[in-house]
Amino acid sequence: MSAPATGSLAGRTALITGAARGMGRTHALALAARGAAVALADLDVDELDRTVAEVRAAGGRAEGFIADITSREHAEDLVLRAAARWGGLDILVHNAGLMFSMTGLADTDDDDFERLLAVNVRAPLRLTRAALPYLRASRAARIVFVSSQWGQVPDGHSYGYMVSKAAQLGLMKTLAKEFASERIMVNAVAPGAVATRMVPDENHAAEVAAVPIGRLADPAEISEVVAFLAADTGAFITGQTIPVNGGALLVGI
Repeated sequence: MSAPATGSLAGRTALITGAARGMGRTHALALAARGAAVALADLDVDELDRTVAEVRAAGGRAEGFIADITSREHAEDLVLRAAARWGGLDILVHNAGLMFSMTGLADTDDDDFERLLAVNVRAPLRLTRAALPYLRASRAARIVFVSSQWGQVPDGHSYGYMVSKAAQLGLMKTLAKEFASERIMVNAVAPGAVATRMVPDENHAAEVAAVPIGRLADPAEISEVVAFLAADTGAFITGQTIPVNGGALLVGI
């Protein structure tokens, strides 16, 4: 009988995008706490420095990288720098995302739509392509998308966000199918409403009312699922979307 799966990430390296605050910060803390060396990418220098300091203060290994992941050159350079810093790359967490332009079709702005696709879809594709040589060399390669419940069930407006998140899940499944035989596990976490700045104060009560268990998710609760998929506990899971939404999809949001 094989040994039980472990949640340890000792000896592994991870690149996390959008890591300066919110869920990105808690992903960094969760993976580092399990032993991973984490490369953290963002454009917010001050908040990124804060996250790096927090991980190190907790005893983890972290390095910050400033990068515009919508640029192909920046994305490729980010992967090279992160892999060089930690001697390889085992885990890629596509956490960076935008959520704005919450409008119906008639008011959907073309530039806004393209910006959402650039961050939520094209950037993960380019980063994964750049990271592929390192993931192929890893003994436990993992790619985790932090997507959204809105990629699973659209709400009839917010075209840029809904379509980009649905496309993101399509990208995840396509990658999972292509690389399953190489044992690169590719999955997604689909959070519902999370207590971050993406839920403004004026929307808080309505968001809570839409969740059957009556509260928003703590960012760390999403990070626990990311860590589960990144570790050996996720070794037989690929091409899957794990909803973490407090039962919101049960009531047809």
